Amino acid sequence: MPQTATTTARHRSADVAVGYAADRTGNGIAYAAVATGTGRAVVKVPFSAVPLPALDGREQGYAAIGAVGAYLRGRGFTRVRIRLGDELVADDLNNRRPVPPALGMAYVRTRCVLHGFAVARVERGEPIETHDLETRARAEIALRTPAAA
Repeated sequence: MPQTATTTARHRSADVAVGYAADRTGNGIAYAAVATGTGRAVVKVPFSAVPLPALDGREQGYAAIGAVGAYLRGRGFTRVRIRLGDELVADDLNNRRPVPPALGMAYVRTRCVLHGFAVARVERGEPIETHDLETRARAEIALRTPAAA
């Protein structure tokens, strides 16, 4: 009797805390603390977003989550929980509030990345999870931005 190979779908899972910052031109850095069942690592992921006045940096949040999501997909993760400090971005991405029209395309791009996972949750993280990552991103942005004359 011939043997049949059975394939088991394995889902790589990650619990990810994200902190991010961007300069005035929209070039940013996201730091992601990626925890798996076997370890934890912090990675730096660049992103860019066209600055949109009066939206409290939500465009940066969308771009950061999209960039981190693409990074995770590229490493074979299929289930992710992403936590960030910005409650507005988390609520937007969970359809808890209407998205301003100016953020429509950024929202669609970010949701497309998240739909690439078998399971993807975006949540408001606790400050203890995201503060150091945000501080690190802001410091790096400040170091590479020339001082105002």
